[in-house]
Amino acid sequence: MEYKNHKIIEAVCAFRFNPPENNWDITSYADYYNSIKELGFAKKSEIKPLQLSFQLKMNEPPPIPQIMEGETKMVIKNEKENKAILLGNNYLSFHTINHYPGWEIFSGEFISVLLKKYFDIGYGKGLLSAQMIYINKFDLDQTKKLSDYLTFVPAIEHFGEGDELSHLFQSAYKIAPNKNLQLKTILNVIPPNRIKTVILECNCIAHNTPDHKIPWINLSKDAHDNAKNAFINITTEYFKDQIK
Repeated sequence: MEYKNHKIIEAVCAFRFNPPENNWDITSYADYYNSIKELGFAKKSEIKPLQLSFQLKMNEPPPIPQIMEGETKMVIKNEKENKAILLGNNYLSFHTINHYPGWEIFSGEFISVLLKKYFDIGYGKGLLSAQMIYINKFDLDQTKKLSDYLTFVPAIEHFGEGDELSHLFQSAYKIAPNKNLQLKTILNVIPPNRIKTVILECNCIAHNTPDHKIPWINLSKDAHDNAKNAFINITTEYFKDQIK
C-alpha cells in the first residue's frame, strides 16, 4: 500500500481496557516506562490537555470560560522517533510514523512485544476494544481529479467546467456485529503549482464481547482487516493500478 506518490504516514493500533479490573493510578506511567525503556523506548514526554467550558446565554455577555485539565497521557518514543506509544488511563496505542512495515511485522514485532510488557506488570485486564487507524497521504496527477482516485467523490463534470479547489468528507458506519468504521478525506490544492494533496483516514474500532473473551490479536486483526478493506473498496481501479 505504499508506492510512488502514496504513503501511509501513520498507522495506529489502540486498545482500551476495563477500569474496574485494573488498579491504574499515576504511578502506572512510570511502571510501564521502566519496563520498556531498555527496549529502545527511552524518550518520554507528558501530555496534559486543557479543556475550556462555558455556556452562552441570550442577551448576556460571554461568560469567563472555566479551564479544566484533561486526562494526563504519556508519549514514549524510540530514538529515531518513527515509533511511539501513547499511554493513558486504561488506554494504550502503538504508532508507526512514515514507515509502516505491514500488519504482520507491526503486530508481531512491535505491538506484541510491548503489549506483553504491559500485561506483565499487571495491567490490561478486560479488553474492551481494539482500534486500527490508517492515515494515507497521496498527491494527484496534475491531469487527474479526486474522483479518478476515490469512488465516492463527485466528478467536477457534474457541475460544469472548472477546477476542484478543496474537499472535506467524513462518514461513520456501524458494521455488524461489533464494529464502527469512520472515513475522513481532505483535499488541499497547494499553490503556486496547484499540487493536489489528499489525506485519507480509514478508522475501525472492534468491540469485544461483554465477557471480554476475544484476545487482543484477534480483535485488533478484525479492526485492521476492516480498515484495510475500507481503503480497497473506496479506491478506483485507476488508483489501485498506481499502487500495485
